[in-house]
Amino acid sequence: MTGLVLLCWAAAVAVAARPLLAGRQWTRSAPRLAIGLWLAAELSVAVAVLTAGLLIAIPPVALHSNLSGILAACAQALASLGPADSALTATALAATGTLAGRLVLGLTVTFGRARRWRHRHSAALSPVTRRGEQRDSLIVDHALPVVYCLPGRPGRIVATRAALDVLSPAELAAVFEHERAHLRGRHHLLVAFAAAFHRAFPQLALAAAAEIEIRRLVEHLADDHAGRRHDRRLIATAIVRLADATPEHALGAATVAVDRVRRMLAPAVPIPAIRRLLAVTALGALLTVPPALAAVPVAVHDAACSHTTAAGADT
Repeated sequence: MTGLVLLCWAAAVAVAARPLLAGRQWTRSAPRLAIGLWLAAELSVAVAVLTAGLLIAIPPVALHSNLSGILAACAQALASLGPADSALTATALAATGTLAGRLVLGLTVTFGRARRWRHRHSAALSPVTRRGEQRDSLIVDHALPVVYCLPGRPGRIVATRAALDVLSPAELAAVFEHERAHLRGRHHLLVAFAAAFHRAFPQLALAAAAEIEIRRLVEHLADDHAGRRHDRRLIATAIVRLADATPEHALGAATVAVDRVRRMLAPAVPIPAIRRLLAVTALGALLTVPPALAAVPVAVHDAACSHTTAAGADT
């Protein structure tokens, strides 16, 4: 029963999260909170489905054991069940293993490809770049005006000669502050996690929407950071001047340009306190409900064992 409830929770989150979050006006005012909700929704779905499969396949007593105890309990349970129950348990284990495997593969492939691309890109840039006036910047001679950051140790901001020509010193300073916000906030990890989840479940509408929205929202985060130190109109002008040609695995100042320009010129109104409270409550529920539901059968088993032990002692 608990496994069924967890599967219903996962289905409800997967269906409801996208229309409740995607493109909502309030997310422009609270991008950090919106990113947290997207990631929490994906994590909640994954944890709920994985836990449901385990609860269907593994007896509650085994959850107190180590890995060898769990495997032994599973084998014993399979041996003692009838053909129909054994098939259900085997199916649950196979589905859980497949889901876990897809998640691990998606994370491994996505993070691995991004890391390898950054290394190759840095190596290709090295012979044709020179250090800029600021110590974390690299300048490359190119006719297309582009500025983007390359995460790593240390992170670098890459700007083309054309970008230096079309941007005023004040605009360039604002763009560099935007890119530094990406590097300091490790926004590439947030984007990579969303991309990995999408890679693992390409048919899931929640996964596709989350990747698109998180890519948009991290740009808003960086814009807000730059806007605290520079005129927001300068940032908007710089976005318009730069070409939207950011490399695939990098974060760049001209990404989703139209939406960002509008937001810089007409800042979003702060969301009401009650709506923020509801969003924070939803975030907490997404993270805590699946583990709490998973703990129910264990608690019931413990209570039953305690009652049986006490009854035996009385007799």
